[in-house]
Amino acid sequence: MDYIEEERLARAGEVTPEAIHHRLVAVRKMTCMTSKELAASAGIKYTTYISQEKAGAPSVKLMTYYLKAFMVDYNFILGGDAGRLPGDVRQAILGHLA
Repeated sequence: MDYIEEERLARAGEVTPEAIHHRLVAVRKMTCMTSKELAASAGIKYTTYISQEKAGAPSVKLMTYYLKAFMVDYNFILGGDAGRLPGDVRQAILGHLA
């Protein structure tokens, strides 16, 4: 997969709630955890997690969890900048965006 295809899949530069939702779902799938497991691991209520993912509006707490636990940078979640992700993480997430 080339750089242009990666940017297209990640919706690079798109900061709409829909684009952020799209990336949040891919990150969750990359973790191989259910929504309930992920919420518990991140220390937030399941209903809060679901509403943040659906609205494309993650909290700082959720994004910090993704950064510390999975090395998923805020810049990817909010703006689709996959270039800041470690190679294995980038490929795993992009696989869920394809």
